[in-house]
Amino acid sequence: MIEVPPGGTLAAHVLLDAVVSQSPDAPLAENIAVLELALQRLTPDSGLPADEIPDPGDTVAAAIVCLSWLAARLAAQSGTSLEEVVGDLREFVDSL
Repeated sequence: MIEVPPGGTLAAHVLLDAVVSQSPDAPLAENIAVLELALQRLTPDSGLPADEIPDPGDTVAAAIVCLSWLAARLAAQSGTSLEEVVGDLREFVDSL
């Protein structure tokens, strides 16, 4: 298992907050405002002490941990390989 520093744990929570901040029933402007509020904790103007703001490496590590966890569970649930799940995700990203 990957060891995640405290900044990475905070960054993971921020990313997860950003995911759940979006509502398909809310107006786009409201979703954007809530998303920006969630992500603000990753920026210097967050109001947090500088040593409590995750650095970019923490955020990348958090994203990798979250994606790895989700992809592994999706592969297990769907009876496919991790590589197939990641391939499907790549196709989705390329379609955006």
